[in-house]
Amino acid sequence: MFAAQRLVQSAGLALVAGTIGLAAGSLGTGTASAITSADDAAFLSDIRYEGIAYESAVEVIANAHEVCTELNSGVEATDIGLDILEHTDLNTRQAAAFIVMSIGYYCPQHTGAFG
Repeated sequence: MFAAQRLVQSAGLALVAGTIGLAAGSLGTGTASAITSADDAAFLSDIRYEGIAYESAVEVIANAHEVCTELNSGVEATDIGLDILEHTDLNTRQAAAFIVMSIGYYCPQHTGAFG
């Protein structure tokens, strides 16, 4: 049910898409050692609530930081969302939630990215 791990590169985006889990309904737990802050723990909890599964907490957190890196470099949030939709099993709501939560926890300066 999990997408194969692969590096997604398009529109300047580099997300390790397979590790976001991306199979609604089949929730992974990752590893506790990957959680290095209260923000990480809350982020992981919130994406699980949205039905976003993952195999590796370390990699899904890295993907969230990659969203911020891409936004910092000028990539539009909608382009990031389209890449996530194209290369994962997430639905539109889940892809948007992943981006919004990544922004909320790791780069709040981009809060208006979908505006």
